Amino acid sequence: MADPLDTFKIDYSSGLPVWIQVKNRIAYLIGAGAYQAGDRLPTVRALAVNLDISYNTVNRAYMDLEREGYITTRKGRGTFVAEQREIGAARATDTPIELLIDDMIRACNGAGLSDEDIISMVRARIAYKAYRGE
Repeated sequence: MADPLDTFKIDYSSGLPVWIQVKNRIAYLIGAGAYQAGDRLPTVRALAVNLDISYNTVNRAYMDLEREGYITTRKGRGTFVAEQREIGAARATDTPIELLIDDMIRACNGAGLSDEDIISMVRARIAYKAYRGE
């Protein structure tokens, strides 16, 4: 059976950091059911080689996924998809953009911003981009 990540390609023109692209793709595949609870993920080193990116980039994505409860690492055994009860808010309908927005909201909340502050800042950025004709 082919690994769901075999067809994944990094989009260097997207403006998204590579580690976030990797993280979002794995979270999406878990939410969509391409990876089931208990499935073994590629090793950090193997995925880095497959995607032709740095080991540290993949490691950062895996560490974030583990912190958010998507995956678990078992010393000497590998990295596995977490049981459903451990997984946060990922849904099969979450797109990579929605996952990015979730990351942004978590980062803003972590910086002390309220949901209302975040909405105000996003509206201000949209207005600014419209003003500049972007």
